[in-house]
Amino acid sequence: MKKIMILMFAASAMLTSCHTTKSILVNDYDERPENKQPVLERPAWPNYDLHDDRSFAAFSHIQTAPENLRMHLLACEDGSVTHGTYTLYRCQDATYLTYDWRVPTSQDWFFWRFTTGSAIIDADTGDRYLLQHLEHFPMDQCFWIYGQSGETIRFVQVYPPLPPSVKRVQLYEASAESRRWMNGTGMLTKPIDIDDLRPHVIKKKQPKAKGRIIR
Repeated sequence: MKKIMILMFAASAMLTSCHTTKSILVNDYDERPENKQPVLERPAWPNYDLHDDRSFAAFSHIQTAPENLRMHLLACEDGSVTHGTYTLYRCQDATYLTYDWRVPTSQDWFFWRFTTGSAIIDADTGDRYLLQHLEHFPMDQCFWIYGQSGETIRFVQVYPPLPPSVKRVQLYEASAESRRWMNGTGMLTKPIDIDDLRPHVIKKKQPKAKGRIIR
């Protein structure tokens, strides 16, 4: 009898553990975003100079944003709105944050810079998940993109995987040295539900409480 009771207790403990442990099921993860290799038209000069745009690397034929994707312009803490749109892919190996921007038809050459120190911040705990790298492009250097007039181009940033406890996030872009047409000011968005940033998540609506009927 004692042995049977011990086994029953162990089984009960296992069931309780399975019930209370929070985790993300494999089916709850997103597929990582497609990101083709761009064409390097011109490498950066060995003596790269922020104030000499001739020294910047130049790329063409970069990844474009997929059609029929939910696009997310985000509100920032300073009252502004992000210029491009963001989508967050919550994967097992990493968190992929895409930045999509529509290239005007009137101007086809633009330079970009992504800076070390940028992060996804857990809005509830303050934990920072730092940007690890920008796929296919240099970090902390300006680079040119051209030849994609009228298209929505895409950059893919890679961050550490987010644990299941992260429910709301803020996107933080670190500040950097300024130059002409680039003031270097950083960015911090207002908190947003992580599922509102993901590509295909349909949030379950909470049933409205039924009030009492009082006569």
